[in-house]
Amino acid sequence: MKGKKDKGFTLLEIMLVIIIISMLAAIAIPRLSNSSETAREKADITTGREVKAALDRYQIEHGLYPKLGELTATNGKISGSGFIPDYIVKLDSTVTQQSAKDENKGFGIAELGKESQAPNAQHIIMIYLTSDGSAAEVIVYNKSLSQILWSSF
Repeated sequence: MKGKKDKGFTLLEIMLVIIIISMLAAIAIPRLSNSSETAREKADITTGREVKAALDRYQIEHGLYPKLGELTATNGKISGSGFIPDYIVKLDSTVTQQSAKDENKGFGIAELGKESQAPNAQHIIMIYLTSDGSAAEVIVYNKSLSQILWSSF
């Protein structure tokens, strides 16, 4: 049986394939994880725009935005009769997509300062209202609340 050739792979060939696959995985996995976080940020930006659009519809129909105190925030959930679910179905921590700390997920409400200055963020999506209903703004922050991703200002 001199003419019979052994079929199969050598150890060197298998090791070479494993090294190539490992290098490709080292390049691909970080890119995939970054793209999923970017997608979550973009989903929250879209939610922020929807909230601003709902506030604008409210203002068109009522002549004023909801006043500070008419909407309340508790543990990242916004409630307020006449606004939810009439203009937007729900605003709670399950709506935001970024993988933030539990206390930062969801929505918050704060007073819109003079000259449209927003105070520090407490949640991923903040709704800023005036006490007289003259203005309403929305800001979407990153998961660490250190950077503004989108603002309606």
